[in-house]
Amino acid sequence: MPANSWPENDSYNELDPLNSLLSDISIAEDLQAEVEMNDLSLPSRFQSRRCKAALVLTLVWSGTVALNLISWGSLFVLGLTTILSLHALVTVFTKPRENTSQIQGGFPQVSLMVAAKNEEAVISNITYNLCNLDYPSGKYEVWIVDDNSSDRTPQLLATLAEQYANLKVFRRSPDAGGGKSGALNQILPLTKGEILAVFDADAQVRSDILQQVIPIFGREKVGAVQVRKAIANVNTNFWTRGQMAEM
Repeated sequence: MPANSWPENDSYNELDPLNSLLSDISIAEDLQAEVEMNDLSLPSRFQSRRCKAALVLTLVWSGTVALNLISWGSLFVLGLTTILSLHALVTVFTKPRENTSQIQGGFPQVSLMVAAKNEEAVISNITYNLCNLDYPSGKYEVWIVDDNSSDRTPQLLATLAEQYANLKVFRRSPDAGGGKSGALNQILPLTKGEILAVFDADAQVRSDILQQVIPIFGREKVGAVQVRKAIANVNTNFWTRGQMAEM
């Protein structure tokens, strides 16, 4: 019999070395131990949350029982309900105060940004709206990002760019991602404004919006402003009325 009785191409040659197998087993055991330790630490991780939840439930239950035991509990509930109802009525029917502050120290540079995708129905309106604000034309720019629209939005923007000197149009490539936020972030390095403003493509704004909002930034603790919104076609259908209810 020859010294090596097995063939040269025997499957034994394809087996992994023993050291490699032992190393894999050791790694698997370490991972399993780590998973078990993490599982054991879960109760302690949520222990504080459970204590807080138990405390809140205890206070709610104790308060409910106490209001039923004391003689003036119903009067307390009635008074609290009355106060909350009056506050709700004031919140609903009070009109916001007009900002009478004036821009101090000159007009800051402002960049207005709009992300548009297939907005041919409204893109002309928002462009006309933003390019004709009551603000020095040399002190603000309007950036409209065409997010690879497939309708007539690019053609309309090209025509509008010839009409308004402060309008800048940026068209994204077909492979650009990120949606609206990606479109706005892409033009952010190109803007020159000290103050940035973002609008939806179907928005309508008052011509004095910058005159009203910019003075607010003069306050030391103000870094951002969200203007109040309203639905222009609130009485059109059920969905527009629902949107107005969210405002």
